[in-house]
Amino acid sequence: MKKETASDKNQDFYLVERHDDITILRLGKNFLFESIERAVNNPLLDFFDHVSKNDAIKVLLITNCPEKIGSDEYIDFCRCTMATEFDCKSIHRMCNVFDQLILKLVGLNKLVVHADCGEIIPLFLNVSLACDYRIIATHTVYQKPYLKIGLLPKGGGPFFLCNMLGYARALDLLISSENLSALDALKLGIVNQVVPHKILEDTALQIAKDFASKPMRSLAALKRLIRYSMKDLEDNLNFESRELMRMIGAL
Repeated sequence: MKKETASDKNQDFYLVERHDDITILRLGKNFLFESIERAVNNPLLDFFDHVSKNDAIKVLLITNCPEKIGSDEYIDFCRCTMATEFDCKSIHRMCNVFDQLILKLVGLNKLVVHADCGEIIPLFLNVSLACDYRIIATHTVYQKPYLKIGLLPKGGGPFFLCNMLGYARALDLLISSENLSALDALKLGIVNQVVPHKILEDTALQIAKDFASKPMRSLAALKRLIRYSMKDLEDNLNFESRELMRMIGAL
Protein backbone atom coordinates (compact mmCIF):
# COMPACT_ATOMS: atom_id res chain seq x y z
CA MET A 1 0.00 0.00 0.00
CA LYS A 2 1.23 3.44 -0.93
CA LYS A 3 0.13 6.33 1.27
CA GLU A 4 0.52 10.04 0.73
CA THR A 5 -0.96 13.14 2.28
CA ALA A 6 -2.30 16.17 0.48
CA SER A 7 -0.50 18.51 2.80
CA ASP A 8 2.19 18.04 5.44
CA LYS A 9 1.02 21.14 7.29
CA ASN A 10 -2.76 20.85 7.08
CA GLN A 11 -4.45 17.48 6.95
CA ASP A 12 -7.91 18.92 7.69
CA PHE A 13 -8.47 19.36 3.94
CA TYR A 14 -7.98 15.85 2.56
CA LEU A 15 -5.69 12.82 2.62
CA VAL A 16 -4.91 10.36 -0.15
CA GLU A 17 -4.04 6.67 0.20
CA ARG A 18 -3.31 4.01 -2.40
CA HIS A 19 -4.43 0.39 -2.01
CA ASP A 20 -3.04 -1.24 -5.13
CA ASP A 21 -5.42 -0.18 -7.94
CA ILE A 22 -7.79 1.66 -5.56
CA THR A 23 -7.23 5.22 -4.37
CA ILE A 24 -8.88 6.38 -1.15
CA LEU A 25 -9.67 10.08 -0.78
CA ARG A 26 -10.38 11.04 2.83
CA LEU A 27 -12.11 14.41 3.16
CA GLY A 28 -10.98 16.21 6.32
CA LYS A 29 -13.15 17.63 9.08
CA ASN A 30 -12.61 21.17 7.77
CA PHE A 31 -13.05 20.21 4.12
CA LEU A 32 -15.88 22.71 3.56
CA PHE A 33 -13.99 25.71 4.95
CA GLU A 34 -10.69 24.68 3.38
CA SER A 35 -12.38 24.35 -0.03
CA ILE A 36 -13.73 27.88 0.26
CA GLU A 37 -10.35 29.18 1.42
CA ARG A 38 -8.65 27.57 -1.59
CA ALA A 39 -11.37 28.41 -4.10
CA VAL A 40 -8.96 30.12 -6.50
CA ASN A 41 -6.36 27.33 -6.54
CA ASN A 42 -7.98 24.15 -5.26
CA PRO A 43 -5.52 21.21 -5.35
CA LEU A 44 -8.37 18.72 -5.10
CA LEU A 45 -9.46 19.53 -8.66
CA ASP A 46 -5.93 18.74 -9.86
CA PHE A 47 -6.09 15.51 -7.89
CA PHE A 48 -9.16 14.39 -9.85
CA ASP A 49 -7.32 15.13 -13.10
CA HIS A 50 -4.42 12.99 -11.87
CA VAL A 51 -6.78 10.11 -11.04
CA SER A 52 -8.42 10.40 -14.45
CA LYS A 53 -5.09 10.15 -16.28
CA ASN A 54 -3.59 7.37 -14.14
CA ASP A 55 -4.33 4.00 -15.74
CA ALA A 56 -3.11 2.22 -12.61
CA ILE A 57 -6.08 3.59 -10.65
CA LYS A 58 -9.30 1.70 -11.31
CA VAL A 59 -11.61 2.87 -8.53
CA LEU A 60 -11.78 5.96 -6.32
CA LEU A 61 -13.17 5.52 -2.81
CA ILE A 62 -14.19 8.73 -1.02
CA THR A 63 -14.78 8.82 2.73
CA ASN A 64 -15.90 11.68 4.95
CA CYS A 65 -14.51 12.50 8.36
CA PRO A 66 -17.11 11.64 11.06
CA GLU A 67 -16.32 14.98 12.73
CA LYS A 68 -17.15 17.01 9.61
CA ILE A 69 -19.26 20.15 9.76
CA GLY A 70 -22.86 19.56 10.84
CA SER A 71 -26.12 21.45 10.58
CA ASP A 72 -25.48 23.96 13.39
CA GLU A 73 -22.01 24.89 12.11
CA TYR A 74 -23.37 25.23 8.58
CA ILE A 75 -26.14 27.56 9.76
CA ASP A 76 -23.66 29.68 11.74
CA PHE A 77 -21.38 29.89 8.71
CA CYS A 78 -24.20 30.96 6.37
CA ARG A 79 -25.52 33.57 8.79
CA CYS A 80 -22.03 34.96 9.31
CA THR A 81 -21.47 35.09 5.57
CA MET A 82 -24.73 36.92 4.95
CA ALA A 83 -24.03 39.35 7.80
CA THR A 84 -20.67 40.38 6.34
CA GLU A 85 -20.20 42.42 3.20
CA PHE A 86 -19.28 39.60 0.87
CA ASP A 87 -18.97 40.91 -2.66
CA CYS A 88 -20.58 39.17 -5.60
CA LYS A 89 -17.26 37.79 -6.89
CA SER A 90 -16.44 36.13 -3.55
CA ILE A 91 -19.80 34.39 -3.36
CA HIS A 92 -19.56 33.34 -6.99
CA ARG A 93 -16.11 31.81 -6.25
CA MET A 94 -17.57 29.86 -3.34
CA CYS A 95 -20.34 28.48 -5.54
CA ASN A 96 -17.97 27.73 -8.39
CA VAL A 97 -15.55 25.62 -6.34
CA PHE A 98 -18.35 23.25 -5.30
CA ASP A 99 -19.82 23.19 -8.81
CA GLN A 100 -16.42 22.16 -10.17
CA LEU A 101 -16.11 19.44 -7.51
CA ILE A 102 -19.47 17.96 -8.50
CA LEU A 103 -18.68 18.14 -12.22
CA LYS A 104 -15.28 16.50 -11.72
CA LEU A 105 -16.90 13.59 -9.87
CA VAL A 106 -19.63 13.08 -12.43
CA GLY A 107 -17.20 13.28 -15.33
CA LEU A 108 -14.48 11.08 -13.81
CA ASN A 109 -13.62 8.10 -16.01
CA LYS A 110 -13.32 5.80 -12.99
CA LEU A 111 -16.01 4.34 -10.77
CA VAL A 112 -16.40 6.29 -7.55
CA VAL A 113 -17.59 4.74 -4.29
CA HIS A 114 -18.67 7.06 -1.47
CA ALA A 115 -18.81 6.06 2.20
CA ASP A 116 -20.24 8.34 4.87
CA CYS A 117 -21.71 8.40 8.37
CA GLY A 118 -23.07 10.65 11.08
CA GLU A 119 -24.82 13.96 10.46
CA ILE A 120 -24.71 14.93 6.79
CA ILE A 121 -25.50 18.39 5.42
CA PRO A 122 -26.87 18.74 1.86
CA LEU A 123 -23.50 19.59 0.29
CA PHE A 124 -22.06 16.23 1.36
CA LEU A 125 -25.22 14.43 0.27
CA ASN A 126 -24.79 16.06 -3.15
CA VAL A 127 -21.15 14.96 -3.29
CA SER A 128 -22.32 11.40 -2.70
CA LEU A 129 -25.06 11.71 -5.34
CA ALA A 130 -22.36 12.66 -7.86
CA CYS A 131 -20.64 9.33 -7.12
CA ASP A 132 -21.52 5.94 -8.57
CA TYR A 133 -22.08 3.84 -5.44
CA ARG A 134 -23.09 5.05 -1.98
CA ILE A 135 -22.74 3.25 1.32
CA ILE A 136 -23.55 4.72 4.74
CA ALA A 137 -23.55 3.69 8.39
CA THR A 138 -26.79 2.84 10.19
CA HIS A 139 -26.66 5.94 12.41
CA THR A 140 -26.40 8.33 9.44
CA VAL A 141 -28.85 11.24 9.31
CA TYR A 142 -29.30 13.61 6.38
CA GLN A 143 -30.04 17.13 7.61
CA LYS A 144 -31.72 20.07 5.89
CA PRO A 145 -30.37 23.27 7.47
CA TYR A 146 -31.17 25.35 4.36
CA LEU A 147 -34.86 25.34 5.34
CA LYS A 148 -34.05 26.96 8.69
CA ILE A 149 -32.30 29.93 7.08
CA GLY A 150 -34.29 30.27 3.87
CA LEU A 151 -31.58 29.25 1.41
CA LEU A 152 -31.00 26.56 -1.21
CA PRO A 153 -28.89 23.39 -0.95
CA LYS A 154 -25.73 23.83 -3.04
CA GLY A 155 -24.27 21.10 -5.22
CA GLY A 156 -27.00 19.93 -7.60
CA GLY A 157 -29.25 18.15 -5.10
CA PRO A 158 -32.57 18.95 -6.83
CA PHE A 159 -31.09 17.92 -10.19
CA PHE A 160 -29.76 14.57 -8.93
CA LEU A 161 -32.81 13.73 -6.85
CA CYS A 162 -35.25 14.59 -9.62
CA ASN A 163 -33.31 12.29 -11.97
CA MET A 164 -33.27 9.50 -9.39
CA LEU A 165 -36.70 9.81 -7.77
CA GLY A 166 -38.87 11.80 -10.15
CA TYR A 167 -40.29 15.28 -9.58
CA ALA A 168 -42.91 14.50 -6.92
CA ARG A 169 -40.74 12.43 -4.58
CA ALA A 170 -37.76 14.76 -5.02
CA LEU A 171 -39.88 17.77 -4.09
CA ASP A 172 -41.38 16.00 -1.09
CA LEU A 173 -37.92 15.11 0.16
CA LEU A 174 -36.42 18.57 -0.37
CA ILE A 175 -39.23 20.58 1.24
CA SER A 176 -39.84 18.25 4.19
CA SER A 177 -38.53 19.66 7.46
CA GLU A 178 -37.83 16.14 8.73
CA ASN A 179 -34.33 14.73 8.67
CA LEU A 180 -33.79 11.62 6.55
CA SER A 181 -32.61 8.45 8.29
CA ALA A 182 -30.24 5.90 6.79
CA LEU A 183 -32.98 3.30 6.34
CA ASP A 184 -35.31 5.82 4.69
CA ALA A 185 -32.49 6.82 2.33
CA LEU A 186 -32.04 3.14 1.45
CA LYS A 187 -35.77 2.71 0.81
CA LEU A 188 -35.76 5.74 -1.47
CA GLY A 189 -32.78 4.35 -3.36
CA ILE A 190 -30.44 7.32 -2.87
CA VAL A 191 -27.93 5.01 -1.15
CA ASN A 192 -27.00 1.48 -2.21
CA GLN A 193 -26.17 -0.05 1.14
CA VAL A 194 -26.45 0.57 4.90
CA VAL A 195 -24.07 -1.20 7.29
CA PRO A 196 -22.96 -0.89 10.93
CA HIS A 197 -20.37 1.84 11.40
CA LYS A 198 -17.66 -0.57 12.57
CA ILE A 199 -17.58 -2.30 9.19
CA LEU A 200 -18.33 0.74 7.00
CA GLU A 201 -14.83 1.28 5.60
CA ASP A 202 -14.02 -2.42 5.22
CA THR A 203 -17.27 -2.95 3.32
CA ALA A 204 -16.69 0.10 1.12
CA LEU A 205 -13.16 -1.07 0.34
CA GLN A 206 -14.44 -4.54 -0.58
CA ILE A 207 -17.03 -2.99 -2.90
CA ALA A 208 -14.26 -0.95 -4.52
CA LYS A 209 -12.19 -4.12 -4.96
CA ASP A 210 -15.15 -5.88 -6.57
CA PHE A 211 -15.51 -3.01 -9.06
CA ALA A 212 -11.76 -3.01 -9.71
CA SER A 213 -11.88 -6.71 -10.63
CA LYS A 214 -14.21 -6.00 -13.55
CA PRO A 215 -13.11 -4.82 -17.05
CA MET A 216 -12.46 -1.10 -16.69
CA ARG A 217 -13.22 -0.32 -20.33
CA SER A 218 -16.70 -1.75 -19.95
CA LEU A 219 -17.36 -0.01 -16.63
CA ALA A 220 -16.14 3.35 -17.94
CA ALA A 221 -18.28 3.05 -21.06
CA LEU A 222 -21.35 2.04 -19.04
CA LYS A 223 -20.79 5.01 -16.75
CA ARG A 224 -20.60 7.37 -19.73
CA LEU A 225 -23.87 6.00 -21.10
CA ILE A 226 -25.67 6.27 -17.77
CA ARG A 227 -24.28 9.72 -17.03
CA TYR A 228 -25.28 10.99 -20.47
CA SER A 229 -28.68 11.87 -19.02
CA MET A 230 -26.82 14.39 -16.82
CA LYS A 231 -25.48 16.42 -19.74
CA ASP A 232 -27.48 19.42 -18.47
CA LEU A 233 -25.90 19.30 -15.01
CA GLU A 234 -23.49 22.19 -15.60
CA ASP A 235 -26.28 24.51 -16.75
CA ASN A 236 -28.34 23.45 -13.76
CA LEU A 237 -25.50 24.19 -11.34
CA ASN A 238 -25.01 27.64 -12.89
CA PHE A 239 -28.73 28.35 -12.55
CA GLU A 240 -28.66 27.07 -8.97
CA SER A 241 -25.79 29.45 -8.14
CA ARG A 242 -27.62 32.42 -9.66
CA GLU A 243 -30.75 31.60 -7.65
CA LEU A 244 -28.73 31.29 -4.44
CA MET A 245 -26.93 34.56 -5.05
CA ARG A 246 -30.23 36.27 -5.77
CA MET A 247 -31.69 34.98 -2.49
CA ILE A 248 -28.86 36.45 -0.44
CA GLY A 249 -28.91 39.74 -2.34
CA ALA A 250 -25.68 39.25 -4.27
CA LEU A 251 -27.40 39.93 -7.60
